[in-house]
Amino acid sequence: MPSRWERIEEGIYRFQDSCIVYAVEGPEGVVLVNAGTGEAADHLDEIAGGRPVTVLLTHHFRDHTDGAIRLREKGVRILGPYWDQEYLVDPEQHFRERQHWNSYDNRWDRFSPVRPVPVDGWMMDYETRGIAGLSWEVVPTPGMTNGASSYVVTVGGRRIGFVGEVICGTGKTTRLAPLQYNYNDYTGAWNLYHAVNRLLAAEADRLLPSLGDPVDDPADAIAAFKANLKRLEEIQPGVAEPMEDADEDDIEEVLPHLYRSKYAGAETHFVISDTGKVMSIDYGYNVKTGFQPGKSHVSNRRPILHGINGLRKRFRIDRIDATLVSHFHDDHVNGIPMLQRLYGTEVLAGEQFSDLLEHPVKYDRPCLWHEPIRVARHIPNGTTVHWENIPITLYPMSGHTRFATLICMEIDGTRVAHTGDQAFFNTGGGVGYEAGARMFTNHVYKNGLDLGCYKRFLKDLKRFEPELVITGHTRPYRTSPEWYTEIDRAATAFDEVHTTLMLLDDDTAHFGAESQGGKLVPYRAHAPEGGPIEFSGWVLNPFPTEQPARIRLVGPEGWQSETVTLSLGPREQKEIRLVLHVPEGTQCRRQPVALNLTVGGRPFGQVTEALVTVGMAKW
Repeated sequence: MPSRWERIEEGIYRFQDSCIVYAVEGPEGVVLVNAGTGEAADHLDEIAGGRPVTVLLTHHFRDHTDGAIRLREKGVRILGPYWDQEYLVDPEQHFRERQHWNSYDNRWDRFSPVRPVPVDGWMMDYETRGIAGLSWEVVPTPGMTNGASSYVVTVGGRRIGFVGEVICGTGKTTRLAPLQYNYNDYTGAWNLYHAVNRLLAAEADRLLPSLGDPVDDPADAIAAFKANLKRLEEIQPGVAEPMEDADEDDIEEVLPHLYRSKYAGAETHFVISDTGKVMSIDYGYNVKTGFQPGKSHVSNRRPILHGINGLRKRFRIDRIDATLVSHFHDDHVNGIPMLQRLYGTEVLAGEQFSDLLEHPVKYDRPCLWHEPIRVARHIPNGTTVHWENIPITLYPMSGHTRFATLICMEIDGTRVAHTGDQAFFNTGGGVGYEAGARMFTNHVYKNGLDLGCYKRFLKDLKRFEPELVITGHTRPYRTSPEWYTEIDRAATAFDEVHTTLMLLDDDTAHFGAESQGGKLVPYRAHAPEGGPIEFSGWVLNPFPTEQPARIRLVGPEGWQSETVTLSLGPREQKEIRLVLHVPEGTQCRRQPVALNLTVGGRPFGQVTEALVTVGMAKW
């Protein structure tokens, strides 16, 4: 019988399945791009001849991925796109979490695998990976899925891009339905518009899609595709507004040695030293790409580089040497693990939240980025340190979140304060402060806060007397006496409003403005081999007098915890340690257990919880 493999150019073959499966011959093996239904598993010898085979998956759609199971049974190694991993390896959990009733979320994550794909490793954005003796470049191309990637490789002297469903033929893509992420939008089309620009920058000579025809003139095909995408404006006015090419010079000057990224979701600033090194202050989302649906899911929070083009254009700098973190929220830090992987970027952070960055699994806080971030310099509060020639002093900041610092620096002879997300004003439009503006305290209880937090913030500002303020979500602005007055008004009002509305009197029992009686650490406990499980954490005395306390863990029937007694001073927060014993043979995922608290003989019930996975390989 004739071979199912069709030669399309030197060293490259295609196999028609539910998608096109490509085979690329290298000096050390064969690479298949996508898996289809797996029919290629029955024809491996025709293309591999006993050589090692690796499969690269471009995105999670099951018409591209399910066949990886059959291929894996043949000894083939499977590599997938990092940002689609939740759908590939754990579809049971995905469909368990997926909203179905009254859902306005139309992402095609329902088209993910229905059985786990045995992925051996992940292809990381912007990396160059040696596979089968060839160098494969990973190009982030969200669109059909937020985690989709394309791969560019040089074969026979020609650069070939394997692009999945990004583009096929001149001016076309395979299907529009997956681009409607929400109810009646075209968010995915915005992603594709910017994705094809990254493909263009990769300078491929030919693009090979997983559905549809090869693209032999990428520049013309991409130009036509971008024009056709903008025609969506004819049926949905306004949808084409984000379809504008990014400025190649994507930074702008604040001071001679301080710049801001034009396309950062949360503000990212760059401090440039006299020696030409660069320190970013935070590094989060790129608003020119990776547009996200409403659901907060790992796959919908993909970082894309920004600011690098401008640094290269203006200063011939193509790396970020260090990052100073203002606070832990994902929109400020989600790009930092990527920077560390690409450039070995050194991370500096305040000592009071460095552990949260390094061990996020331990904490239960909003906007928490899931990837551990290695912190090289844990900066003590109130101590002046230097990065290159820049003096930096950090002060603890509570209000928006307890895990934040007020950053005070001197740059180009100017006292610059970075206030994070602590205080904004009703000026709107990304403007920081104008005369007559009213302050918005931006406090979030679950982030952690205390009464008096804004007064302490104002005290530290007055100590430093900044001339220029940069923030997490506005343009830089200059300070004024009226600015201090307005912060003072809001700080006083913050305390008065809470004491007026809540039972926070000195002689009453309460857990403060945060209303949190305790915390368990880790919040996500994983015991793949079974228990016991050790917890630490803290409890808070709600009384203004010293009191005895009793704590224990509450879980399913048969789970055991000792009762621990301790003494708490007035309003004291004290660290705790408890051990949870689970019955032998237990298997569960994300089983909640609670911390029961009694103080001074008064029960306060189950004041906090943790999630426990036992006897399962994946949390």
